[in-house]
Amino acid sequence: MNTLQDVMTAPVITISPDAPISKALEIMEHEKISSLVVEKNQKPLGIFTERALIQLRVRDDIDYTRPIHQVMSSPPFTAPVNMDYREAYQLLLNHRIRHLVVTDSPGNLVGIITGTDFLTHLGLEYFMEFKSVGQVMMRDVLSLAPSATAFTAMKLMHDRRVSSLVIEDNCMPVGIVTERDLLRLIRSRTPLPKVQLQQVMSQPLQTIFSDVSCHRAAKILLEKGLRRLVVINSSGRCVGIITETDLIKGLRTSYTDHLKEVINHQARQLQRARKQMREAEILDSMLQSAGEIAIAIMDPDFHIILHNQAAVRFFGADVDDLTGQNGAIFLRNGGMLAPFTRALADARENGKCEFVLEQLRDNQVHYLATTLFSIHDRQKKDTGFGLIALDITSQKQHELSLQAERDFSRKIIDAAPSIICSIAQDGTIRFINPAGEKLTGYSTEELLNKNWQDYFHRSQSPDTDPDLLHEFQKKDVRGLEVELITRDGSRRNISWSSVTRFEDKGSPRETLILGNDITGLKKAFGEIEKKKQQIEEANIALRVMLDQHTKTRETIEEHISVRLKTLVTPYLDLLRQSATSEQQVETINIITAHINSIAGSFSPKSKEILLGLSPRESLIADLVTQGKTSKDIATIIGISVRTVETYRNNLRKKLGINNRKISLRTYLSTHFSK
Repeated sequence: MNTLQDVMTAPVITISPDAPISKALEIMEHEKISSLVVEKNQKPLGIFTERALIQLRVRDDIDYTRPIHQVMSSPPFTAPVNMDYREAYQLLLNHRIRHLVVTDSPGNLVGIITGTDFLTHLGLEYFMEFKSVGQVMMRDVLSLAPSATAFTAMKLMHDRRVSSLVIEDNCMPVGIVTERDLLRLIRSRTPLPKVQLQQVMSQPLQTIFSDVSCHRAAKILLEKGLRRLVVINSSGRCVGIITETDLIKGLRTSYTDHLKEVINHQARQLQRARKQMREAEILDSMLQSAGEIAIAIMDPDFHIILHNQAAVRFFGADVDDLTGQNGAIFLRNGGMLAPFTRALADARENGKCEFVLEQLRDNQVHYLATTLFSIHDRQKKDTGFGLIALDITSQKQHELSLQAERDFSRKIIDAAPSIICSIAQDGTIRFINPAGEKLTGYSTEELLNKNWQDYFHRSQSPDTDPDLLHEFQKKDVRGLEVELITRDGSRRNISWSSVTRFEDKGSPRETLILGNDITGLKKAFGEIEKKKQQIEEANIALRVMLDQHTKTRETIEEHISVRLKTLVTPYLDLLRQSATSEQQVETINIITAHINSIAGSFSPKSKEILLGLSPRESLIADLVTQGKTSKDIATIIGISVRTVETYRNNLRKKLGINNRKISLRTYLSTHFSK
């Protein structure tokens, strides 16, 4: 089994480009297929898949009379029938597609290949190399409740580009919904927003444990005719999902091994018949087709026989053709000429030497995963060397970024003022930061592998509180107050918060806890309570004094008011009777008005406003209140009428009525009269 002809599905179920969507759905459901090739005159024009159908339905309601050529994916991804099956699968992975149309040399449709075909034709013995399902499964599983609608499931599958959803009830998997289930609903024109998933999900659910071998998983898929299995832990909870695609992703590594095998095979042929240019051209074509992998073939003296352009590009050679040059040029231009002899010796002795080459190219550091391997004939004699390099810059940068994040996190933990420690399931301390050393008085070496509760406990003796650690392991805790006995015997109050990390099977692995020293805070709170009580007592005494002061002030004001009216007012009346002129009478009236004003009571706001007036403004305000005109006031005070008007305007501004239609006398009489 080497070519697509050995693994493809043929003949292919097709549809004409003018057929309606309804016809395509009918065929796909009847034949139980995930795709339909659109064909005309034996030429593949496009392909229509279950995922394309979901994309149409998510956008809007489907027009089932619409011709299929308007919604198909065109042109389809195609591969020649004589292509190696591993190259074909690499093509599926690179383009993230699930169907590959197979054509002959004239471009006629001869078959189609999917992940199911690879799984069926590879043979179960292929999967013996994998250890367990847990190594290849997809852990990020999307799930919905049984009460969710089919439209919600369809939209989530479309947005996240997945082919299935696990249905969970009380965090336990009870069913699964796939693109094929939705295809059946869409074809029947069922209103998806009204259909609950519990009505359409596939059940009972086919599950598998994560520690089961991939060989067993592949066998179940083939025997049951399934395309996916839900992976569960010992508690029955969903921890992942494995598909036929996941199982055969190993072909990515197999493809690289395949190239190495081809290179070895072709190198031996080239050594025996170097002058046969036809074979050299074929090998060179193969090398050049591997555009993302740098490949070079060298003779036993390490002279380059063949190479592809990726080798020139990756290793920064000065010329395009390196044939005949010593293979050390790859390492020399990479700045690694010194270790060349050792790498060559390792390849001769051990068959290969692997190393990562760091080089500066286009003002950017690139990392090349390089393998230098020896090529042997049937008698195990060295016939040459091969060099394969893969650019792993993005992977290396990601590793460096993760390391930088780890270093930064460690700095934060070391500098944190709070205690941060990790507790094993049995209660022993696995890690503690410098703040823990400082607060407890013990060194890290003294604390590690010791029982955490020997130092931190809720009561006077740790033996009387055995379930404290269980609280951390049972659930996340916030603000749990615990007492610490330091090395010098002093006691500190610590407030703990925790989060527990669990194994796949549900058992706790470790508990991370963070503690803050609240001893000073509690002492401060106690002092605050004492101060608060003292202030309350002082406030009570102050209120008593204020009440006494208010009563005294009211008594004095009343006394002054009575005295003024009984002792002063009668004399003013006598003066008014004996006045010899109108001006004297007016002056006596003014004095009487002021005395009445003093004896009267004002609101707090009135007193505040009156205190803000000048003596002249207060006098004019009083005369206005008595009904005097500006001319009368000017005569009484001895100023001009214009000056009186200015004072009146200033009074209106201070009283806040300059823009209101109200007379000054009315406002003063209302708010400031007795």
